[in-house]
Amino acid sequence: MMRKFNVLIVDDNKHFLEAFEFMLRDIMGDGISNIYKVSNGKESLQFLENTSVDVIFMDLDMPVMNGIQATKIVVDKYRFISVIAVSFHNEMQSIRDMIEAGARNYLIKEDINRESINRIFESL
Repeated sequence: MMRKFNVLIVDDNKHFLEAFEFMLRDIMGDGISNIYKVSNGKESLQFLENTSVDVIFMDLDMPVMNGIQATKIVVDKYRFISVIAVSFHNEMQSIRDMIEAGARNYLIKEDINRESINRIFESL
C-alpha cells in the first residue's frame, strides 16, 4: 500500500500555486490525499495550527514572512513535517540559507519535472 501525502504549497505567485498543484496531482496521482495552498510563511504557520501535513513546498521570497523564517519555525514546532524549498534562486547562498533553516531539499522552479518530484517523494 502506497503512502498518501497531505501537501501544503506556500508561494505568493498564484499562477505557480495552480500550476504546481496540477503537476503534483498529475505526477503523484493517488499518492496525494490533499493539497493545500497559502500565499506566505505567516499563513502557513496559521494553517498548520489546525491542519496536519506531511510535506511543505516552501517558496523562498514572499511578503509578510519569507520561506527562511517560516521554515525555521515549522522545523522547530513540527519536526515530522518535511519542508522542501522551492525557488527561482539558484545561488548557493539561497540554497544554503534554506537548508540551514531546516529544509530537507531544494527545488529550483525551472528544473521541476516528473523526475525531480518523484525523487522528492521517494526520499520522504
